[in-house]
Order: sequence, then structure tokens, then C-alpha cells
Amino acid sequence: MNRKIKILVSVVMTVILLIGTAVPAAQAVSSAEVDLPIVYVKGAGREIYSADGALIMPFEIEPEDQIMSRMDDILKAFASSIIAGDWSIYCDKMVRIIRKIYKDAVLDNNGEASDGSYIIPSPTPKKKTSNFALSNYIFNYDSRLDPWAVAESMDAYIDDVLEATGKDKVQLVGRCLGGNYVAAYLTRYGAEKIDTCVLYVPSTMGTVVCSGSFSGDFCFDADVINDYVESSFTDDGDLGGLIKSVVSVTHSLSMLNFGTDMVESIYRQISNMLVPQLLLESYATMPAYWSMVDDEHYEKAKNFVFGDKITQYSGLIEKIDNYHYNVMNCFDSTIRQLQQEGLKVAVIAKYNTPLPPIFENSTSQADGTIELDKLSFGATSADIGKTLSKSYLNSLKGTGAMDYVSSDLIIDASTCVLPDNTWFIKNSEHADFNSAINKLIYAVLGSKKQLTVWDNKNYPQFMEYDKTEKTLNPVTKTTPSGSAGNENNNFIEKIAFFFERILMFFRSIFGIFS
Repeated sequence: MNRKIKILVSVVMTVILLIGTAVPAAQAVSSAEVDLPIVYVKGAGREIYSADGALIMPFEIEPEDQIMSRMDDILKAFASSIIAGDWSIYCDKMVRIIRKIYKDAVLDNNGEASDGSYIIPSPTPKKKTSNFALSNYIFNYDSRLDPWAVAESMDAYIDDVLEATGKDKVQLVGRCLGGNYVAAYLTRYGAEKIDTCVLYVPSTMGTVVCSGSFSGDFCFDADVINDYVESSFTDDGDLGGLIKSVVSVTHSLSMLNFGTDMVESIYRQISNMLVPQLLLESYATMPAYWSMVDDEHYEKAKNFVFGDKITQYSGLIEKIDNYHYNVMNCFDSTIRQLQQEGLKVAVIAKYNTPLPPIFENSTSQADGTIELDKLSFGATSADIGKTLSKSYLNSLKGTGAMDYVSSDLIIDASTCVLPDNTWFIKNSEHADFNSAINKLIYAVLGSKKQLTVWDNKNYPQFMEYDKTEKTLNPVTKTTPSGSAGNENNNFIEKIAFFFERILMFFRSIFGIFS
């Protein structure tokens, strides 16, 4: 049986909602004339080693594969819990499995790598004077650690780059989780050494994946799952058509509702017992992952995860509170103020790919991993597959805001923190980092002035990624197409995207989440 189908079959039984995101490296393209060095801060995914030099993360055997290898034991424990009416049997089994998988990766109660685990630091910057590329100066960091503390190392690395290049400023590019580290740096050190900052699909304002997971807010809704399958899976190939047909038929007969209601019932019985334990054996010990819990869920998430262990984890909580309240919650005003003081800023967001259908707002416009409003620092958008309402659009007439509405009538960018400096890419998923988007980044970094969405006709505010031609083209469609463009993705890619995210609760993406 195909491994992806095994995952499909096992999802309900495992109820392990560990979410990961792929972190591809930047593809090599010719840079534009960029005269200032670029310090590139990727998302999670740097190699982490144990004190004796063994690779810890990324995992040599992926966690989902390790879980699948124990599926017989898991199902036996699940059945035993049902028969005995005691879910602790199943929960204890799952905790032991997750503990074994993550034992070398977890941090201590203070959110520190006290076991001696480490990353290979960024190499000494090479001397260079012009035509700087994203690949020249990549800042390596341990993607488990506190962004505020790591900012000190980033500042030292920036000094090394300045010395090697003879320049007085650098340009910062933060991708996904890297955006959180850039935000912490700018909050702590300001922009004295920074000319331009590009935030590319940043998780700076949080993600539903982390927020919902850390607060236990999972939602099993048959309508949402049915819509997700309809929009994400294609009819190409027998298997894709079969899955869509089965989901459609079972939903129409209310059988899908029965299944989701059963899962919901079981989850509510075991969530408080199981999920916090799983998180404290893995990602909840890592301040970086807490940096992606949004303000709406943050306090609830702390109570859910730590419960009566607040004192035990006081050192970790101090770190995550500092980031949340002094970086995330202030970053809107921080970035505005720094731009007014001369920092050039660009935000690049993506949209038209649905979120995993296990969260309460999974119908929101997104790039498959992060909601659009968070990616863009405030854009207003219609849900996946819909357009902004006529009444909403009418309310914008005469205000000038219609200039910021996408041609497909999905997004109003006028509500962004930086509406003139925020670009939107349609039909490019979060983990995609292609040469076309690289060229947009180089256009921003090569500009002698603050580039706006009106300045370069090749890069208007709203663009659509053509997966066949690998180009960015202006958005021209006037009706939404759900996940238009995904028709070029084969079924295996789609099922991997969906089920690996349902099975894996926070596998280092952050990729997802670079």
C-alpha cells in the first residue's frame, strides 16, 4: 500500500496532529545589480547536531515514518482504550513514542539547549563588493531557540559581513520563521545597519498551525473537509478521482459528518490528557515555535500546554512572553516607525491555497500554511473560493481603497500596515521558492529608493504564478477559482501536503516553516 495512503488510513486512529512545513533553499538565479550585501535568514531547517556530533534535525527517519512503523502497537492501544473505557492506555503509548522520537531535539525547561546540541555557525563572510546574491551571506541559527537571544548572534554576523564587504549597511531577507528572527533583531537593535528589509511569507504575526495546535483548538468539520478535497484534489488519475468521489458521496449521505463527529468526540475526551504531553515532549519546549502563536490564542495556549507546570517552566515562559509582548505585539508600529526613519521595507505574501481543514478558520485565504491577513500584516480578504462581497466593495468606493483591490476581487490590500509595499502572489504555495519570486526580491533590493507596488510595471501588487512557464503575471481574473493553478500539481503532491500536516504536529519547517 502506498505510504501516503497508509497515512490517510491511520489519521483518525493516531490523532497526532503534528504539523510540518517544507523549507526549500533558494534556487540559483542571476541577481540584479544589488550593491549592498544581503543577509538571508531562512526558515527552519538548519541541521542540528547532538553534543557527540550525531544529526538530530532534520530527522534521518521522518517522524511520520517512525510513527507508521509502530502503527500496530498504536492501534492495539487504541482498541484497548475503547474496550476498557480508559484513554490513558492510548495516551501513554503515544507519549512514549513521541518522547523517543524527539528525545534528542527537545530543549530544557528554560528553553535552552543544555544538552550541548548545536548548529554549525555561519561561515566567515567572504569578501565581495557588488552584485550580491541571496546565497552569499546566509545567517545560520538554531531554529529551536529564542529569537530575541539569537538576535545578538545576528548582529555580530552583520558586523562581520560589513567588515568583509566594506559597506556601511546590509539588506535583510527573512523567510517564514526567519521573519520572526528579523523582527526580533529590528526590535532589539533598530535599523542603523540595515538599508532594506524584505519579509517573505513571514510567520511574524503567528500561524493558525501553531496557534491552533498549541491551544488545542482543532476542528473536525465535514463541510470544510469536503470543500478542501474538492478544491485541492484533482480528477487526474484514478486515485484522485476516487478520493474525491468517496468524500463527496459520504458527505452527501451525512456519513462524513458521522465520521468527523466521532473523531471530534474522541478528541474532546483525550485532548487535555494527550496534546499538552505530546507538545512538552517536542515543540512546546522551543521558543521559536511559540513565536508563531498569535495573540488571539497565546494566553490560552500557555494555560493549555503548561497547566499547573507554570513554575516548572518559568524560564521558558519568560522568553516566550518577552517575544510575544515586546516583539510580535509591537511589530506593526515598529516596522512603521523604522520605515519613517529611512528603512526600506517590502512584504511578500501568497494566497489561494487552503489551510489544512482541521482548524476553526481553515476556510480563510492562505498560502497553505499561514493565513493571508497575518502574512500581509493586515490585508482583508474573502474566504477560499469566494470574492469580497458587493456591499464591502461598495463601501470602498470614493475612498481610494479600490486601487488596492485585486482584479480577482479576493483581496483588499488597503488595510495592510504597509499597503504600498506589500506584494501578493497567487497560486504559489508557502514552501515554493522559485526563481520568479527571487527576481521580485532582487528588484526590491536593487532599488535605490523605497520601491512601491506602483513603481515597476513588471511587479504590480497582485501577481499570479504560472507553474508551467514559471513566471509571475498580473492577476486578471475577475472570479475566484478556489485553488486555481493547483490543477498542475499531481495528486501525490496534494495528498502529501494534506496528510503529512495532519499527522505531523510541528516538524521543523518552518520550512516551514525558509
